[in-house]
Amino acid sequence: MNTFYKILFGLSLLLATGCKQATGNKLYLGNRQIKVVATTTMIADLLNNAGKGRVLVESLMGPGIDPHSYEPRESDVSRLMDADVVFYNGIHLEGKMADLFEESSKKKHVFAIADGLLPADIRKEIQTNTPDPHIWFDVQLWIKCLEFVSAKLIEIDPENSAIYNTNKTNYLATLNDLHKYVKQQSEKIPNEQRVLITAHDAFGYFGNAYGFQVRGVQGINTVAEANSGEIGSLATFMVKNKVRAFFVESSVPRKNLEKLKEVAALLDPSFVLSSGGELFSDALGPKNSPAGTYEGMVKHNIDTILKALIP
Repeated sequence: MNTFYKILFGLSLLLATGCKQATGNKLYLGNRQIKVVATTTMIADLLNNAGKGRVLVESLMGPGIDPHSYEPRESDVSRLMDADVVFYNGIHLEGKMADLFEESSKKKHVFAIADGLLPADIRKEIQTNTPDPHIWFDVQLWIKCLEFVSAKLIEIDPENSAIYNTNKTNYLATLNDLHKYVKQQSEKIPNEQRVLITAHDAFGYFGNAYGFQVRGVQGINTVAEANSGEIGSLATFMVKNKVRAFFVESSVPRKNLEKLKEVAALLDPSFVLSSGGELFSDALGPKNSPAGTYEGMVKHNIDTILKALIP
């Protein structure tokens, strides 16, 4: 039996002996705080803001961890079992954890924050028609996720609805200001310069929301390796359109971008392709760093893009 199935089997046994301390969606908490497990650092940050004063949040994945390829560990079973509520992204971002979420949902509250969006909100990859899970890159969609998360917290802890409503109002103001900031910074870049080349196609929502053409070496899922044809096609596009900057990502290996640089040099030896800096895509930065919060990550990304693309 491989590690994953050992984990799943262990979770099934533990759930069989447990029970959800709730009637409907309401939890019986007494005076204690809600124990929340979030899969990604972005979702953990969202919960910390939405549930400030009422939740204890633990993130399964830390800074620099790629959720597409994340393999659940045995320690995750105890974390999931100990939680009152689990929040995950959905849209197959945490593809290798789907069975764990299904098992956990039999005995506890498990919510996909993407369920707070409309079908029309979900971007699809053009080539494959695959739904794109990177919803946090459009701040206005993240506001919808805030509203969804706040509503779920009120459902399970209605006695403290006033706290959650106040938290939502406060963080909503922060996110509205953040959206305006990204738009203002983006508008400083001439339209023809708004071309974003990244390690994988994580920034599609960002491009749609803020007027960028976005191309990734890999598709929306980092599990699928880029082939030589895809790298060659992107290198040709960059040389032809004189796009000289690519951006590395904190949670994605850089080998494909190095190959891209090599191919571009073969196509045109005079063409110098260089890194525009590091962007945070599938995880926040280290705790207490400037990019260690969602707000800080978004500001870091747009400021890095602006610095690299302004002619």
